[in-house]
Amino acid sequence: MLTAALFAAQAAAPPAPGDSQGFALDQLFNLTESGAFRLFDLLTGLILCALLTLGLVQAYRATHRGATYSVAFLQSLFILGACTTLIMVVIGSNIARAFSLVGALSIVRFRTAIKDPRDVGFVFAALALGMGCGTGFYAASILFTIVLSVLLLLLSRLNVGAAAANEAIVRVTLAPASNGALDSVEATLKGSRAEPVLINRVTDGASGGQTVSWRVRTGEGPAQAELQERLAQIKGVSSVGVYVVDDFHVL
Repeated sequence: MLTAALFAAQAAAPPAPGDSQGFALDQLFNLTESGAFRLFDLLTGLILCALLTLGLVQAYRATHRGATYSVAFLQSLFILGACTTLIMVVIGSNIARAFSLVGALSIVRFRTAIKDPRDVGFVFAALALGMGCGTGFYAASILFTIVLSVLLLLLSRLNVGAAAANEAIVRVTLAPASNGALDSVEATLKGSRAEPVLINRVTDGASGGQTVSWRVRTGEGPAQAELQERLAQIKGVSSVGVYVVDDFHVL
């Protein structure tokens, strides 16, 4: 009875000012909770994730081909990595938090369409870096970034997956009163086995000249240059443009 009375008295006694302040800090920062996220781990993970994402972005810039380059996309990789790092540190080994975050994030809907499938891979790479840095697998994250960057540079240098034949757009401008020049151009394209398909024809009403565009199939760079030179030598042709439809180069 005496022990019960002492416990009841301690529970009913008002807390000291220092104790109440410490209790408020514990409740605010979860300092006494086992498995609570540690600010040092979070800071370390965020800094390392930012540095590794920077390396990933540099690899993206060095291997990027095409016209769909977006600075906003590259900056969003840093945001994705930082958010994933925080989420993984907060979850820790708490299964209840993991299920809670899955339920909370399941209501988020993303409507931004990613046109280049290669960009999707970089999104997953940024998420993987955030997961690795948030869970303390720093060595694995560093190794992943190095291997992926070297692999991307090798694929870009070796042109892995590049097609031997390229589609191109041939645009020929004919001078006014150039009778028979159009037929000569079409005959040259067919003779080069370019399989020309007429796309557009624009006639200048003032001068009488016209610009004609075809979609053709060409070979590598030397074959494209040879075709352009042969078309330019036709009498009545003012200018010739060959625009290669791929991610590597444009003539």
